[in-house]
This record gives sequence, structure tokens and C-alpha cells, in this order.
Amino acid sequence: MGAFEKTSGETLARIIQFDATKKKPKAEGKDTQGKCDHKDVIAYTVFRKVHCAICGVELDPFDVLVDMLKAYVPDIDLEEKRLQNETEKRDRDGS
Repeated sequence: MGAFEKTSGETLARIIQFDATKKKPKAEGKDTQGKCDHKDVIAYTVFRKVHCAICGVELDPFDVLVDMLKAYVPDIDLEEKRLQNETEKRDRDGS
């Protein structure tokens, strides 16, 4: 299971800071027993690293990207239900 696998309705990661300085990221923190959801991240652009802004653990940048993209991909079940409702409505209306 990836660090960002979420169930529907949960908040996805968001970048709260871009650090373009040559300041090295803080020493990697530890996500004790997976308690942190890594909802806020800092992107260190010079070092091409992403860290959780809450617990400090280094995250896989690709996982963060995929997590952020989930907000733009429609929920398949929700979209299917919407289409089914539209079809039923058209059937009732005789369209």
C-alpha cells in the first residue's frame, strides 16, 4: 500500500511550500506507525525531493503527484451513477 492510498472522501495531499533555495531539507523524520496522513508537503525543487510538512518524512515525488491528480479524475462509481440516473430520467420522459 502506498503512502497516499485514500478511501473516497479523504483529503488528498497538497503542496504548501515550494523551497527553491539551496538549503538542504531537514533530516528525514519518521512516520511512527503510519499515523501521519502526509496531507501537507514541502517540495524542495533544487534537490528534487518532497517531504511531509507535518512529520518530516521524505516522500516519493511520483506518489505525491499521483495523489494530487486523483482530485482531477472523476470518481468512476459516482460518474456511472450519474449516467444511470440520466438514462432513467430520459426513459421516463420519453426522450
